[in-house]
Amino acid sequence: MNRLRTATAALHSRLELDLDLFEQVSRPQGRRRLVERFHGLHVGAERALAPFLSSLSGLEFEKRSRLVHLDHDLVALGGRLTDIPACPVASPASLAEALGLFYVLEGSTLGGHVIRRQLTARGVDAEGLSFLDPYGPEVGVRWRDFLAVLDRETPLEPARDDAVAGAVTGFTLTHDWLCVPEAVS
Repeated sequence: MNRLRTATAALHSRLELDLDLFEQVSRPQGRRRLVERFHGLHVGAERALAPFLSSLSGLEFEKRSRLVHLDHDLVALGGRLTDIPACPVASPASLAEALGLFYVLEGSTLGGHVIRRQLTARGVDAEGLSFLDPYGPEVGVRWRDFLAVLDRETPLEPARDDAVAGAVTGFTLTHDWLCVPEAVS
């Protein structure tokens, strides 16, 4: 966990800075665009990760999908599900690399939980943003369960190297898809 966090710290910071989520959710068009981009990211990523993670013991991959939330959010914001392009996500080379990529998606549930609380504290309406906090008060338990699976499946250095590579890819892909859409569309 510390190795993943250290290897991706700069990428994580760059994503938060460039995404400027609070600015985007303050405008109706920005909010809908943000939800559309997250929807496309999750469609592409979940499709690429499913062959590796859907039957992985203890993970409950399908239950972790945010697409139900994103579908609901998009409709609530007046969007159409048929108009959203999927993010092109290459198939991971290994289970460990898939877990590294999923580390980015699952980690964002922790950040999303905090963001939803901050929005509420600022008096900002959270309509169309349920995907940020899909687990609610269970976010900590769900994160620890994910970390247990990650630790179990990456006990040796080569697998840990692959997990770090997957996380680096995940942060880069997420940044490019959410912050520089014309670069990947």
